[in-house]
Amino acid sequence: MKEFFFWKVWSSSERRFTIVALSTLLLAIVFFAFKIIAPLQNVIRWNVVSELSEISTVVDVLQLGQCQYGVSIPSHLVTESFMASVMEIDFTTIHIFWIFALIGLTLILAALTTMSRFWYLAGMVAFILFLAFSRLETLNVLGESNRTLFLIAVILYGAVTYYFHAFRPDLGIAFRIGGIALVSILLVILIALASKSAVPSLTIAAYSFPLWLFITVIFLLVSSTEIMAGLVWLSTSGSVIKGRSGLLNFIVISVLYLLLLLLMYLKNTRTIDWNMTLISPVYLAMGAAILGLWGFRRRADSTGTIIPFRRTGFWLYIGMFIISISFAALVAGTANDPVLETLEDVVVQGQLAMALLFFFYILVNFFPLFQQKLAVYKVLYKPMRFGLTQTRLFGFAGVVILFSTQKLLPVNQAIAGYFNGLGDLHTTTQEFPLAEQYYKLALQQEFQNHKSNYALASLALRQGDRNAAAYYFRQSLLKNPSPQAYAGLSGILIQENLFFDAVYSLQEGIRKFPESGELLNNLGMLYSRTNVADSAYYYVDKAEGKTKRPEIPATNLLSILAKSTDAGLLDSLASKSEKKNYLSWQANWLAVQNLRKKFTVESFSNESVSSDSLLSVSGLAYLLNYATNQAKQDSTTAKLLPKLALKNPMLAKDLTFAALYPEYYSGDKLKAIETLSAWAGEEEESNLYHKVLGHWLMQLGLYDKAIESLSVVEGIEGTIGMAVANALSNKKEIAVILLDKIQEKEKNASVEHLKQTLFSGVRPISPVDSLLLIANGSPSDANFNKAINANPFKASVVYAASEYWRKKKQTAKAYRIVLNALRYNEYAPEIWEQYAFLSLEQGLIGQGNEGEAKVQQYAVPADYQRFITRYQPMRALIEKQRAEFQ
Repeated sequence: MKEFFFWKVWSSSERRFTIVALSTLLLAIVFFAFKIIAPLQNVIRWNVVSELSEISTVVDVLQLGQCQYGVSIPSHLVTESFMASVMEIDFTTIHIFWIFALIGLTLILAALTTMSRFWYLAGMVAFILFLAFSRLETLNVLGESNRTLFLIAVILYGAVTYYFHAFRPDLGIAFRIGGIALVSILLVILIALASKSAVPSLTIAAYSFPLWLFITVIFLLVSSTEIMAGLVWLSTSGSVIKGRSGLLNFIVISVLYLLLLLLMYLKNTRTIDWNMTLISPVYLAMGAAILGLWGFRRRADSTGTIIPFRRTGFWLYIGMFIISISFAALVAGTANDPVLETLEDVVVQGQLAMALLFFFYILVNFFPLFQQKLAVYKVLYKPMRFGLTQTRLFGFAGVVILFSTQKLLPVNQAIAGYFNGLGDLHTTTQEFPLAEQYYKLALQQEFQNHKSNYALASLALRQGDRNAAAYYFRQSLLKNPSPQAYAGLSGILIQENLFFDAVYSLQEGIRKFPESGELLNNLGMLYSRTNVADSAYYYVDKAEGKTKRPEIPATNLLSILAKSTDAGLLDSLASKSEKKNYLSWQANWLAVQNLRKKFTVESFSNESVSSDSLLSVSGLAYLLNYATNQAKQDSTTAKLLPKLALKNPMLAKDLTFAALYPEYYSGDKLKAIETLSAWAGEEEESNLYHKVLGHWLMQLGLYDKAIESLSVVEGIEGTIGMAVANALSNKKEIAVILLDKIQEKEKNASVEHLKQTLFSGVRPISPVDSLLLIANGSPSDANFNKAINANPFKASVVYAASEYWRKKKQTAKAYRIVLNALRYNEYAPEIWEQYAFLSLEQGLIGQGNEGEAKVQQYAVPADYQRFITRYQPMRALIEKQRAEFQ
């Protein structure tokens, strides 16, 4: 076990840098792990599309004994579907990649400086060639298409590395790494300050693709025999086996390992199509690479002075490891699936060919040692018959042969990945025609790759070409289908009114991805459009447990229940609903509460209004439903909604209408009545405004006004309203005629019950009566304010309140109350009495006489006589005072 800590005899600076290098590698592995979990989610987001619909609810209710009369108004429901976004590059992934890539490159170049002249020059020549192929001139540093940056990079890297190699071979690895890292930092600063490229990090990442791919492939091939070497250790290690030959164990587990690789190869090449779960190539590659941290030491030591492990081998290996894992993370982070498949093929076919030859190498060279029960792993890289170099050459030839059986598909996929990177670059810079050409070049190399097809569909959507987008979405489903592509295709089909095609597309997607909550939700919402409530409920309910955003299906479930469930079942289901802190769900909950006629206190969600006051679909639905549902509980929306109407002019009418409800029930009834009266005169929405106005007037006891408003309302609501208003104003004969007219068309038990209730003499119970009783018993400003706010038009309330404030010498306030009442209740003699008295107190004899005439017109003789007895002395006194003044 002590052999694992190979660096225990190294110097303190080497140990520190080893710990830093291993820590960097660990971070790179974590970076890769996050990106490889779901590559498509790195570049495609699940957006939520919200739609607004209306449902008829009754929030105005007039209780008449056991009957209720109400008028319907729209409440608003939110339905939400998932929509896959267009493909976009995450620049955080690019920047993190560059951090790890430059660290890995620094370690490799530092290791090169410690090697012999031949290997140093060979490595630097290869590096410069790849640097030239990376087209640094595309960064436009010091001028457009200027190659100065390339020359600067070659000079700096060449000079520093040559200095360490030729003039200071005595320096330790710490100085070499530090010097080369300084060059990398200087170049990064130069690019950041002088580059005219819009996206320099993405530009150089796209063009330097071959360099990173080459290093990654070399590393995967170099480490491809490490698992087999690990099996040798496992079979012959003294800690595992004592006194027995490890040959049989080695052969069994090696054959199983090779058989596993063979099955993966056959499945990847479509030779077999077995529905079985095999180990991911990611685990094979990671296992081999991590084993190589220990195993590469013995291989390096077997080369003599060519690659000394302490001075060269460890840093070379760890640098390649960091670059490989970060490059794989970059490929996954950009969802470049053809390159991912290339790397998978390199892993599987590389390990299959190299491990098979290495298996032959082990048996040929160490069969006698196995029989002697010796620890073969200690001499694994000291062959006695068949050389290690020959083994690797034959193994590499085997990899080439395996690639050839696929008609070099992995090579073509790598080229497609390169073109995809360039397409991403030009998409980001909004050079769409050029990006389209690069993606199509990628399709020429591998026409079924998901990345190119989805990217072309994204470009088509950006440019409004839905037909092309649908074509490329279908193409992206050929080999590597994705839920996002199915969602994109179905979305286009819906826009083209191809409903059944959209349903079929989603059903196919769910067969491929039964755990996709997004597709389940979308299919359920498609069914809900055709009122197939059972199927809609089934799929949306299923989606709630499978998506990462369960609040969205929960929101849709409320919408489906509100539209398709009877009142009894809705009450039962709603009572079991768990409340969610999600605005769309809360909007639908309030709509359901309106439907159930439940108006219990709900707290207001500040999330409904954004900082810029621009309303989303869910914010609008929430505010409208909250205003109507909480009209008797919260008056703040009466002021809030008109302010929001100024910021949202297209929604101004809906917002202002909803604001009338809290204004009427908790604020200024007169203002609400006046506004709605003005709107009722308009043609647009006049039916809605008239019936709501009629109901409000009926609640206030203004039955004649209510009849006037309800007479223009079309449909049964208006007819029933007129019948109720006539019955309450003691015109029962007219009420009978109206209700019988309804019964002639269709017998309705509820109408018959209403008729009996109205003729029983039942009157609506108004809270203003008890408030007036309290005010008269305990006169105070607060009590009379409550009474007058409850009904500013009721004669007894107006009379008592104006009399109270008149006695308190607040004539102006009393007069205003009377004037407001007369605007809608001009037939009440009590109000005209107060009008006459208050006019006299203000010296307005002409208006007082007008009031006196109205009292005479509307009051019974006894009441008029009582009034005139009080009125005449007041008028005579005022006239006498005027005469004396003259």
